[in-house]
Amino acid sequence: MTIAMVLSGDKEIIVPIVVGEVIRLFRVETGEVKDFENPALKLQAGKRGAVIRWLNERGIHTLCAPPSMLCELSYETAQKEKFRYYRVQNNTSFSELKALILSNSIELSIELPKNEIEPSFFVPENI
Repeated sequence: MTIAMVLSGDKEIIVPIVVGEVIRLFRVETGEVKDFENPALKLQAGKRGAVIRWLNERGIHTLCAPPSMLCELSYETAQKEKFRYYRVQNNTSFSELKALILSNSIELSIELPKNEIEPSFFVPENI
């Protein structure tokens, strides 16, 4: 299984899509890690949805999700594509997540709580 997450900083903290510089793909069985530039950083709008599409195009459907990872529209898209989630608290590092997964101390979920999903906003193009 390959797990996606968005990271920020030298301590590799898992953050919402709109915050982090790096998308990390972690293959649990082998420990292989691949880092990619976060495509959301180049966009003005639709950032979360763009990352969900990017992951879906690569066949990645497991996402580490701190609060505010997704908005209503991106969550709807992720649900249609059957994404699953490892819910993590704010300020969880990659090394902490890896330890939780390898020790089976974190559960995989098919839903996120509504209070952890951001509202979707539409930005008019001619502002």
